[in-house]
Amino acid sequence: MYKGATSFNARDFLYRLIYLVNTKIKIIQTDKAREFAKLFEEACSKLKIPHYFSRVKTPKDNAINERFNRTLKEEFIQLGNFTPDPLWFNQRLTEWLIEYDFNRPHQSLDYLSPIE
Repeated sequence: MYKGATSFNARDFLYRLIYLVNTKIKIIQTDKAREFAKLFEEACSKLKIPHYFSRVKTPKDNAINERFNRTLKEEFIQLGNFTPDPLWFNQRLTEWLIEYDFNRPHQSLDYLSPIE
């Protein structure tokens, strides 16, 4: 969670993501929001990551991400985990993501966790 949707924050997220996944990101796809311009676009160029845009009002272009966002909203945010404090929110979100990715069985993965 960031306090604002800026290209500075989007770039920061990209660098943190690269560090976390510890692998080459081949392609980035975003919507055309302004936070994915300027500094974010410069970072993609510097890192040699092609940046593509999803079509307007076409959630099927990014269906897996849209479904994950729904799960995040229903199973984390709506259950009382939202706070405007980014430090607290990010700590709780990290704990939830570890549970979601490492421990929780997923029906779509034949009841394995994503890490499995």
